[in-house]
Amino acid sequence: MVKNQEKSLDINDEYEQRKRKLKALKEQHIDPYPAKTGRNTTLADFLADFKKLLEAKKKLVLAGRIYSLRLQGGSCFLHFQDASGTLQAFIRKDELGEKEYQIFKDNVDQGDFVEFSGIPFLTKTEEPTILVSKFKILSKALLPLPDKYYGLKDSDLRFRKRYLDLLVNPEIKKTFALRSKIISLSREYFDSHGYFEVDTPVLQAVASGATAKPFVTHHNTLDIDLYLRVAPELYLKRLIIGGYDKVYEIARCFRNEGIDHQHNPEFTQIEAYEAYQDYNDYMKFVENFIEWLVKKVNNGQTKIKNGADILDFKAPYPRLDYKELLEKELKVDLEKTSDKDFMAIAKKAGLRVDDSWGRGKLLDELYKKFVRPKMIQPVFLINHPLEISPLAKKIAGRENYAERFQLVVKTAEICNAFSELNDPLDQAERFKEQKKLREAGDEEAQGADDDFVEALKHGMPPTAGLGIGIDRLVMLFGDIENIKEVILFPAMRPKE
Repeated sequence: MVKNQEKSLDINDEYEQRKRKLKALKEQHIDPYPAKTGRNTTLADFLADFKKLLEAKKKLVLAGRIYSLRLQGGSCFLHFQDASGTLQAFIRKDELGEKEYQIFKDNVDQGDFVEFSGIPFLTKTEEPTILVSKFKILSKALLPLPDKYYGLKDSDLRFRKRYLDLLVNPEIKKTFALRSKIISLSREYFDSHGYFEVDTPVLQAVASGATAKPFVTHHNTLDIDLYLRVAPELYLKRLIIGGYDKVYEIARCFRNEGIDHQHNPEFTQIEAYEAYQDYNDYMKFVENFIEWLVKKVNNGQTKIKNGADILDFKAPYPRLDYKELLEKELKVDLEKTSDKDFMAIAKKAGLRVDDSWGRGKLLDELYKKFVRPKMIQPVFLINHPLEISPLAKKIAGRENYAERFQLVVKTAEICNAFSELNDPLDQAERFKEQKKLREAGDEEAQGADDDFVEALKHGMPPTAGLGIGIDRLVMLFGDIENIKEVILFPAMRPKE
């Protein structure tokens, strides 16, 4: 506790010192936060062209944030950075002028953004440098940066203050470069396969399209409650009804659920729908897409190291039946086992069972407990119970199961897909069942969207749909265990 207090006092003292410097600059009629800079090249370009610039003694204007300062009487060496790289600057009193040098010496700190005008200069140690003839403060930093040597190791602090994390742990930018590449490549793949990218409402009158507890808000003008979407599904299917054959959205979704290493209440997924396809067609589509994507981010290779495992994404992937797997693990016949017996099995397994759970929820929690932890290599889990698949078509001849699949890799569900239910009367009945579950206390049961049922009554062709989690793809391909590492600003409990 004492150490933390001392650290707080040090920061407060530093803050006051920098405020005094800020005041001094203003008293000298120097704007510490100008709107414009005369920068005419980046540090990376300066370094790339250094030999030519050195020969030509060309004067350039560079800008960036100071990371280190070494004052030596009438001169100063420092390093500064922009987004493209790092460069050394050399400042001399006789080059800058006594008055300007004193302003620099008295008022510039590590963390400040500065503009340097000067010519290329090679030090005795042959380090490319800019010899500064003029400087300008671009932004006075009032708080210091974390220590560059010790870095920012505390994960809680890193996630709360991502801007500092990016500054002192620049290697994490690789994760977000991977994320950006996955999104860009995904868009390229769907576009090249004839899909039309769309945007659908984030604020929705009915929370449906996925089994999840929604966030609720209130619209003052309309005087109605609205929900942050748990999925864009029902709007995308409205577009299929409206005449599109292939649509997709890279969608921000929100689910008011627990937070753990695989779950964040705000996440990103690709949802796509294609008319005249079923879940078998989409299994082929997904495995081809995933194999292509892995090759693109992994130098043409289909194998990726993840923890202690080598994951091979070469298609095709095994298809494993939900019922058969669960029966094998539980050593029961699902059709002959009562809900009461499943409840007893779940409690014995240590699951925190809620009385509001229906049969489907029980089966799914038992699957997550006994089956999913053993799934490491890419595999399609197929033919889910109908109770947990209220938007999917029934399997002909297996009325209690749905034409649905999930791609599971390293115990995580990466993709969820099914043959879409296009029977409006059946859909209405499924919504009624969901409503009963919600009234019984299941906060994750889907809302009944009567407008969507009406849309279905106008006719929707046989259609397959899928959702692929972007965050989990980044975790998988980047060998990352915590979802907070792949989201720039993850949800965190506020500190008092």
